[in-house]
Amino acid sequence: MKKTVKKFKDLNALSTAAVKYTASLAEVEVMKKGYFTIALSGGKTVIPFYKRLAKEKMPWDKTYILWQDDRFVKYSDKDSNVKLVYDNLISAAKIPFGKVYPAPAPGTTAPVSYAARVYEMIVRQLFKHLKPGNKIPSIDLIIAGMGDDGHTASLFPGDKKALKEKKKLIMAVKAPEYAAVKERITMTLTLMNNAKNILFLTEEKGREAVLSRVLKGNKKYPAALLKSKQELTWMISRA
Repeated sequence: MKKTVKKFKDLNALSTAAVKYTASLAEVEVMKKGYFTIALSGGKTVIPFYKRLAKEKMPWDKTYILWQDDRFVKYSDKDSNVKLVYDNLISAAKIPFGKVYPAPAPGTTAPVSYAARVYEMIVRQLFKHLKPGNKIPSIDLIIAGMGDDGHTASLFPGDKKALKEKKKLIMAVKAPEYAAVKERITMTLTLMNNAKNILFLTEEKGREAVLSRVLKGNKKYPAALLKSKQELTWMISRA
């Protein structure tokens, strides 16, 4: 695995570079095998990136969109990662709904654990259709973020059960007390670490100490546990 760390003066510069990276990778993958798979995340840092990506020339008709994680809320909720991506990318780029695979939102009675099992089924079936024979899907690109506490996706420090999960690709987790929404659905390290490429988009200001430890590989922080088959790229905004 090749690891690269790049720092940018601000989010605009970071977003421009991230769009160029993503579009180039999509082009290569579509030329090689006819499609491109990408898993997206939430958070404020990725919004400028999504807005720019919506204007980029991308093979959306050959791109399959997944979610790295989401809060277990309705799609219309302000805390929904599905809503964030829809508002800033999907609607603006007019991406076909048949290419969009969000984590299930709450129904009338189904608990979050059931929704996680359903999403795992959806992910497995998609990749079985795209590339039969793969036991663990290999996503072309995961767009990852990092919280102030070093969490990534909905994998939080100290959640031993989630961090040690080996069989499940998707699981239901409960975020710490300081998180606004406790019930979450997240990809596990088993799935994320089988990705071809991972692109971290994060801000340095206010989290310098944690970021330094993560980049040095401190396993206390889930963000430091992510690896990929080909490239792991960190794009960091100084401001």
